[in-house]
Amino acid sequence: MSRTLTLALASLLLVAASATASEKVLPRDAIDRTQFEATKAHLIAQLDDEHYQEISARDKAAVIAALDRISARLAKPPPMSDRDVVDTFNDQELVNNITSHAAAESRLYCERDMPTGSHRIRVVCLTIAKWMEREHDGQTAMYQIETNHASKCPACEN
Repeated sequence: MSRTLTLALASLLLVAASATASEKVLPRDAIDRTQFEATKAHLIAQLDDEHYQEISARDKAAVIAALDRISARLAKPPPMSDRDVVDTFNDQELVNNITSHAAAESRLYCERDMPTGSHRIRVVCLTIAKWMEREHDGQTAMYQIETNHASKCPACEN
């Protein structure tokens, strides 16, 4: 029963499942407020069940907080803003990640991005591991640029 609930919640909350860096179009009307509230109440009631016994109290609180944030966004009059759509997607991924016991680095996280030279905002969705890898690669590249510049410019060293 609780496995079916998790699958139902995942399918209800899942907006985009692809972990590519391509532009995403996150639907604004993917969640029905009344269905969400019923699913939320059932999930919160099930959090103390044996199926979720491995989830820490801190993670349970994070799930409840994420569900409350989604409820607050759904309570606003339509249409949802771009920020609300992205934040709702991220909260959905957090809930799905914790309740399905997935590794934290496999969770999808989306950010709004405006590429250099463009005024068009796009949504980039990557796994947490990919975001961390991109950050590490950027820091490594900056370090290499700095050390190459210092080695080629003896007058630059102080």
